[in-house]
This record gives sequence, C-alpha cells and structure tokens, in this order.
Amino acid sequence: MSSESYASGIGNKIMLVGIDNKQIVERRLLAAGFQVIKVTDEETALNQARHEVFDKAVMVSTGSLINIAEMIFNLRDLNRSMEVIVLVDPQGKHTNRLLRQLLQHPIEGMQIMTRRQLQKALHGAAPPGREL
Repeated sequence: MSSESYASGIGNKIMLVGIDNKQIVERRLLAAGFQVIKVTDEETALNQARHEVFDKAVMVSTGSLINIAEMIFNLRDLNRSMEVIVLVDPQGKHTNRLLRQLLQHPIEGMQIMTRRQLQKALHGAAPPGREL
C-alpha cells in the first residue's frame, strides 16, 4: 500500500495490539481515517484476527521480542495479506539483540518503525519507495 493510500486510511481496518497508554497511536490512526480495533494482549489479538479481516496490525512493542516474532508469524498465518507494523522505542532500536535480529532478518509483511516514522507516513511524508 503506498504512503498516499496510507495517508487516507478511509475504509482500512487496523488492529492496534499492545498498551498505548496515552492513546497517541490510536488517535493518530483514527485522525487518518482508519477504523481501529484495540487489543491489549496476544491471545485477544489472535482471536480477533480469526473473526475479522484486518488490513494491518500495528504492534506497540513493549514486551519480549520473541513473543513479537511469534505473534507476527501467527497473524500472518491467519491472514497472509495483513501487513504487520512493529512500533519500537528509538532508544532501544539498535541495542536490543533480538530486535537487531528482526532488522537483519525481516519477516515478510513486517515493518519496524518508530512512532515518529508512523506519524510521517500517516501524513504522506514517507520517503518514496518506503511504503507502509
């Protein structure tokens, strides 16, 4: 999906997985026109994905990256066309060994972004060729 179609999210359904304490990510997605379904844990996310079709899953990375990788595989098994975006803390992006492994060996259909990169993409400011 191009950044232009991402910037106008009308009609796209996104599952927001994880704890978004200040609801910043949710507000940004809603403002871009996405329908957002929030879930706080992996079990609920998988259950939701079994019953509904989502265009994307946005995972707020706060837990174990082993769980995140497993979750990505499980979501993609349920819906091969669903893109999974993992939001990471820019401070820990290069220091966490498991996250480095995900960056070095990306999973098909997965993107790793900071909240700022997501915000830019929502506003159509993603660099050319860097689709969401």
